[in-house]
Amino acid sequence: MHIDGAFINDLREYLSKESDSQLENLSPSGYSIGGIVQLACLKSAYPERLNAALAIWRASSKALDNAMATQESGMLPSTSKMWDVRGLEFFPIRDRLWADAKNYHPFESRFCKAAKQAGFGNKAEALSGALGEMADNVAQHSGHDPVCPAAGIIGYYICDGHVAFSIADLGRGALHSLKENPKWDQLQNSKEALMAIIQQHASRRPYGGDGEGFKEVFRSLANLNGLIELFSGDGRIRIMNSPTGRQATPQFTGLLTGFQITVNCSLAGEPSERIFPLDYLT
Repeated sequence: MHIDGAFINDLREYLSKESDSQLENLSPSGYSIGGIVQLACLKSAYPERLNAALAIWRASSKALDNAMATQESGMLPSTSKMWDVRGLEFFPIRDRLWADAKNYHPFESRFCKAAKQAGFGNKAEALSGALGEMADNVAQHSGHDPVCPAAGIIGYYICDGHVAFSIADLGRGALHSLKENPKWDQLQNSKEALMAIIQQHASRRPYGGDGEGFKEVFRSLANLNGLIELFSGDGRIRIMNSPTGRQATPQFTGLLTGFQITVNCSLAGEPSERIFPLDYLT
């Protein structure tokens, strides 16, 4: 069993229903960066139902344990230097000053350096910009006041020819955010809200132009094999982005507070979610 986007989708549906199944009986064999980042936020949303399983899964994966510690404390772990050696790292979002020069800028530089080493060359700078845009989206839109964003977490995983990053928060979600703008008050559910963001660059701001964050992401992935997944409320959008075009597939899923985006891009082959093994950091 891999803890990836498909598993998280099933897990969200399970958590939104009454069930006596014991999650701790499941044995993960590998993780994706999106799966780990979303687990860190799911634990905050469903602490009682996930605690036993996560205690077991954390014991078998340093990467998951590191992500959970980052999300729970809102701080960089004291051992953070050991995590970026192999292109895997996490960063917390807690307030409007999250993108500080002391902590975030070095994190962003490590991401960019790892992407260049993985073969992405000049594209690494664009991917760093997309990562920052999506993370700032959390700070700007997850709370009712940009000064007080909801708690969030960033994670990235980079290996030869592949870059993946994921950002998740525990805020109000895309639907409630967009409804601040009268232009979008007719939206009925989170799936519609996500499609409006992707297809029409919808923004909660009545004035000040369309949302620019996703435009930046699509520009960054224009010549790459990109897979983008967005989750918010009960909605999920899966986007295949390639040099020949872009295809978005919406669906309903289990309910979850907040907003999550995961991006995978590859220098070759079909867009796919990359899995790393449990012992990746041992």
